[in-house]
Amino acid sequence: MGSRNSEEEARYIRITDIDEYGLLKNNIGVTAEIIEKQYILKNNDILFARSGATVGKAYLHKSNSVNYKCFYAGYMIRFLVNEKLLLPDFLFCYTQLKVYKEWVKAIQRTAGQPNINAEEYKSLNIPVPPLEIQTKIISILKTAYTSKKQKEAEAAALLASIDHYLLQKLGITLPPATAKKTVFYTRISKISGGRFDALSNQTDIFSIFKTGEFNLVTIKEITNYLKTGFAAGKQDQDLEGMGVIQIRPTNIKEPERDLTFGRNVYIKSSEIKTRTTDLLQKNELLFNNTNSQVLVGKTTLFNLEGDYFCSNHMTRIGVNEKVDSIYLTHILNLYQHLNVFYLMCVNWNNQSGVNTEMLRSIKIPLPPINKQNEIAEHIETLRNQAKQLQQQAKVELEKAKQEVERLILGS
Repeated sequence: MGSRNSEEEARYIRITDIDEYGLLKNNIGVTAEIIEKQYILKNNDILFARSGATVGKAYLHKSNSVNYKCFYAGYMIRFLVNEKLLLPDFLFCYTQLKVYKEWVKAIQRTAGQPNINAEEYKSLNIPVPPLEIQTKIISILKTAYTSKKQKEAEAAALLASIDHYLLQKLGITLPPATAKKTVFYTRISKISGGRFDALSNQTDIFSIFKTGEFNLVTIKEITNYLKTGFAAGKQDQDLEGMGVIQIRPTNIKEPERDLTFGRNVYIKSSEIKTRTTDLLQKNELLFNNTNSQVLVGKTTLFNLEGDYFCSNHMTRIGVNEKVDSIYLTHILNLYQHLNVFYLMCVNWNNQSGVNTEMLRSIKIPLPPINKQNEIAEHIETLRNQAKQLQQQAKVELEKAKQEVERLILGS
């Protein structure tokens, strides 16, 4: 498997390419050098995940919604529907309902990992209303999904506007996009930190921020401490999920950069006594110091009640009175979006990272604190508006599903 180089290449559909609503994600995905014909999807083919944490997840393929061929993974099962009895879209609608989720929980085998085989899927009993009722149900959910997609697009646009707002308020103008160079030169005397690679030496990474209206200061000047979390092996973890959550890069939700706790690693509660200095403090920034190169630098603000740790892939940043923590959080995320950390990364053991020494040297524009507060307040308004739209979308979709269940089950 390898990354697709263009939208025209065939796409390999994996469980991870399908979101919680059974829709194909917008990411570029992957492809393969050899594609066997029997695995190429046709219009109205429906796929079911047969194993793993997302067993039961379904995807209905629509050829007219993509401009490329799709083929599917071996750990998914393809079904063809007799459209004289059951509309494919109705079957997909059924897989989004609570009654189907309950069936999945009841029938899956949990030895090793959750699993439902083809024969077990065949045993699924589905109420089959007349085709006109099926069509009505499809229309209800389609309308809800369309509204959801529209509201989420509006929310995404609000979140995407944060970077532009920051640049505008700071008076920073980005240079026009130019063709990428393949050859660079520099003087030995200008090499920073002993690094002799094109990425870090092709340009002054912070030159674009010097065009702004405010002076640049280093992270070191505006922080009380930078402290990396700790690595936790199986012997440190509470595998029953009863201990203290250790926040990892996967706990930072995209694109909101809020904390999310769908998949967690727990540290034994007994570690609290021996690791008191490792407990997260309110108003700390959590900076993702190690990840794939493009994701290094994503940052969130920690402001939760209770005990939490973080992994060694995160750096805790404690700020002083010179900087607003929300302002700094969004500056660091702006830098990540603009590939500042991508250019700074040092690579080791197939991973990329920015250590605390490098992080201390990073320069940021620093307006007066009242200006920072003003910027932070406006950004939080944008984020809250986005969250409201996302919540409205979820509520509307849930109401539509409840209406559909009443139509199908008659209750």
